[in-house]
Amino acid sequence: MIFEDLTLEQLPAATKEQLVTTITKELASLDKKGLIEFICSNRGAPPRKNIFETLIKKEDSKNGQLLRVYEKTNVLGEKLGSTKIEWTYYSTGEVDTITTAELDPLGQVISTQTIKHFTDGRQPITL
Repeated sequence: MIFEDLTLEQLPAATKEQLVTTITKELASLDKKGLIEFICSNRGAPPRKNIFETLIKKEDSKNGQLLRVYEKTNVLGEKLGSTKIEWTYYSTGEVDTITTAELDPLGQVISTQTIKHFTDGRQPITL
């Protein structure tokens, strides 16, 4: 971590050259992933936000069924997995089920969750 050997009180006393030297030394020691994470953190992105989700598949069928697949990648663009969400509908147009599946980088299902909706006023349930 940059400046871990300096306290907050010591930073203002350092010269600009000392600060630039310290930063340069620290940045030179980082690998590409570390550099990208450093840039992201300095743009205000919390570490957890260094995982990017991109919509890679969108299907809207005529009978109202919906499918969305979001791919998760790290700051280097390496695939970490994906999330697949499918909606089914009653003939009335109301939501029947929403199924969410978490997939590993190879596309194998890790976990699924299905939420069942009802048309009679009952609250949705998780199956």
